[in-house]
Amino acid sequence: MVEGFSGFGRSSTDNNGHFFFVTLKPGRVAGSGNSLQAPHLAVNILARGMLKQQATRIYFSDEKAANSEDPVLGGIEDEKARNTIIAKLGKNNGIPTYNFDIHLQGKKETVFFDL
Repeated sequence: MVEGFSGFGRSSTDNNGHFFFVTLKPGRVAGSGNSLQAPHLAVNILARGMLKQQATRIYFSDEKAANSEDPVLGGIEDEKARNTIIAKLGKNNGIPTYNFDIHLQGKKETVFFDL
């Protein structure tokens, strides 16, 4: 983690709906009270035909201890739904990568938050 780093990025999808971006993995941040939130990225989704953006987060599968203490993740009671916002750690040519799928509807619909 780089102290004081905050960033902004934008990515579009290709013809198959795939996207990617490169960033620094964030650290834990203060939550309400004395709690700490698990490392995560805030994501806003915009798509043709949507009247307003959808907000979600990307958490990281290799942050099990931090994820178990996160107040936002803890507020999602259904484990299957909670897993829709946890990126899975993998490797690409020896480089750690995270895979994260966004589903706007259906059985695998990503958890979105009312803001």
